[in-house]
Amino acid sequence: MAKEDREMRRLQASVRSLQGALATIAGEIESIGATGKTVGLDQAKAKIDEIREQIGDLVTGQIERAEEVGESVRRSVVENPFTAMSAAFVAGLAAAVLLGARR
Repeated sequence: MAKEDREMRRLQASVRSLQGALATIAGEIESIGATGKTVGLDQAKAKIDEIREQIGDLVTGQIERAEEVGESVRRSVVENPFTAMSAAFVAGLAAAVLLGARR
């Protein structure tokens, strides 16, 4: 389980990195919109293509990381089925207690 926790933290860090990169890209898009009258059409198209490529790279990287984490979890469940069942049972029990407390 420790390995999965490390991988989950790594995936969460990657998601935060993706969020930061997307915020930067959004700022660049706003900049293009604000200065659109002075920026040439070719420059704006080139910048949009660059942003599109950056988004594609970020999404591809996140998909690959998510697949790695999913494969790691699958291996862990196959190698330790009773541990996985116990963890699922405890998680279900905790969810039931938490949801039952709201009534």
